[in-house]
Amino acid sequence: MNLTSTRLAGGVAIAALAAAVFLYTSHPVSGSDHQDSPTMLARPGADITDAYIFPSPANSANVVLAMNTHPLIPAGAGTNTFFDPAVLYQFKIDNTGTTHVENQVIQFKANGTGASQTITMYGPAAPSIAGTTSVLLTPTATFKYNTPTTLANGMQVFAGPRKDTFFFDLLTFFQIVPDRFYACHANPVPAQFASLCAGGGSSFNGFTAAYNAAHAASCSTKPAMDFLSANQFNVLSFVVELPRTALAPKSGSPGKIYLWSTTSTTTGS
Repeated sequence: MNLTSTRLAGGVAIAALAAAVFLYTSHPVSGSDHQDSPTMLARPGADITDAYIFPSPANSANVVLAMNTHPLIPAGAGTNTFFDPAVLYQFKIDNTGTTHVENQVIQFKANGTGASQTITMYGPAAPSIAGTTSVLLTPTATFKYNTPTTLANGMQVFAGPRKDTFFFDLLTFFQIVPDRFYACHANPVPAQFASLCAGGGSSFNGFTAAYNAAHAASCSTKPAMDFLSANQFNVLSFVVELPRTALAPKSGSPGKIYLWSTTSTTTGS
């Protein structure tokens, strides 16, 4: 299965359909970053860091979808951080392998705040509207925050804090491209980030002498550091385990599916 990850966030309110059923609209923002725009800094709960799809390690007939949101939650603060009730979170699937337009979605909305927060799931089902406008589907189930749950249909779901699984030599990246780090846009730049924001980096770390010799390269052999894991940062994750057959490529398709995740609000902020 191929994985395509795209974050969609923001938009403009269009209409209210019923008491709690709204149109959510979103504009595409390609990539998988942390805190990559003023909108995301203002609403971290809408910030998607990564999306994954992989075979279930417990049941070869199942597949697992995972969406990580709300990056850079400090160590020890994971279980005190909650999903944003104003955000619609979605997995979108194209299992025709050709259109790159979703024909199935799984939606999540948080209810309330704090440790008693619950999550309502909608789908998997065909969307009422495809593209950058979304409408809530018929609810499938409601389950508790930070509580693994098996639904009546056999699907397993979880929504809560988890260790950030994203491995990246982040500080070296910021030295190479400092404008990607929000602190480098401050005036003045905080003293502790001054050397990083000055830039000048030219190579990621972690290469070996053998690699350099084989490729006539001079890449850095300093150890790479997984900044996120080393500092025990957390994210808020949505995880769904369901039968492979629910996402199987349609007959006549190229035999692959596309998966991406989105966040939307009715206000665009």
